[in-house]
Amino acid sequence: MAMLSDNDASEVRKIFGALVRDVHVKVYTRILECPTCRDTETILKELDQLSERLIVTFLNPETDREEAERDGVDLAPVIIVSDGSNSRVRFLGTPSGYEFSSLLTVIVDTGGEEEPLSAESVAFLDDLEEDLKVQVFVTPTCPHCPSAAVLACRMARYSGKVAAEVIEANEFGELSRRFRVQGVPRTVINGKFFVEGALPEPMVVSALKEGLKEAPSGEKNLMEYIQTD
Repeated sequence: MAMLSDNDASEVRKIFGALVRDVHVKVYTRILECPTCRDTETILKELDQLSERLIVTFLNPETDREEAERDGVDLAPVIIVSDGSNSRVRFLGTPSGYEFSSLLTVIVDTGGEEEPLSAESVAFLDDLEEDLKVQVFVTPTCPHCPSAAVLACRMARYSGKVAAEVIEANEFGELSRRFRVQGVPRTVINGKFFVEGALPEPMVVSALKEGLKEAPSGEKNLMEYIQTD
């Protein structure tokens, strides 16, 4: 059974019209102990039919072990979006609801013509001295989650020092408990910084600039580094 209606498929085809370069999507799923993997496969198979620029590969972390190890994948479902040269941008969980719109935006960012980040963000990323792992916990029903998820993915797409994970909080309960997710979006950076809610891009970059000057012993809220006049 199709996941996308004819109207939805037509709209997505128009969105993918902005692609000027190939976008590589790896989809890691497994049959056992993964109730959402089948839906994930179905959605990505349907997207694969909507643009010749989209190159979708389906893998299993159990049977495609060498590639899974190279990509650092041991969970499922996992979707990796890139230009084919890296595995820094990934979605953990089924791309449904608002998460579907985040995935579409990241695909278009990857294969589109323009750099979607501001000049200030680009300068910040160019000057990064340490690697950042940005994990954004989301749910399909959260209208504020896409902006936080997309920003993390844009940073990772631009910089080789940034890796982004967009994590469906309900599907990955163990990760949600580990990072004390009580509301979404919740962004965790290097396990040291966190922020609840979706902040504007300039605010995130400004707070990170200040926060990275320190070496906090525990987890700190990025809001503490936001300067107010």
